[in-house]
Amino acid sequence: MSINKKLLLIIFALFIFSNLTVLNADEEKVNLDEEELPAIDPFQGNSSVSSGQNEQVSDSSNSGGGLLNGMRLVGTIISKNKNIAVLSSPGGSAFKFDENDEIGNGTILVEIFDKYIVVEDENNELFHVYMNGVEKKIEG
Repeated sequence: MSINKKLLLIIFALFIFSNLTVLNADEEKVNLDEEELPAIDPFQGNSSVSSGQNEQVSDSSNSGGGLLNGMRLVGTIISKNKNIAVLSSPGGSAFKFDENDEIGNGTILVEIFDKYIVVEDENNELFHVYMNGVEKKIEG
C-alpha cells in the first residue's frame, strides 16, 4: 500500500470514529431530555405535607369542608384602610374576604393578620387559621 492510501484510510477511520462519538453524545442528550421529573403542582402548596398535621391540630368539627368550607388561606393584604384575606377553593378559584365577612356555614372572618386570620364558627368559638392549613382553637 502506498502512503497516500494509508493516509486516506487513517483519515477515513478518524472521520468515522468522530461521527460515532457525536452520535453517542446526542443519545446521551436525548436520554437526559426524556427523563421524567416528578409532577409537582405549584398551586397545591403544602397540602400533602400539612394534611396529617392539619388532622391532628384542627379542632373543627364542621362537616362539608371544615371550618373554611373547604377553602384554604393563601394570602393576606394588610393596609391602613382595609385588610383582605385571600382564600383558595379546592378547584383553584381565589376569593377575597374583608373583616366581618361571612365565609360560609356560619363562619365569620373576625380579624386579619400577616400570617393568619381569626374566624368565628357558628358556635361562637374563635379559631386561628394559618396559611399552612392549621386551624387552632383559641382557648379562653
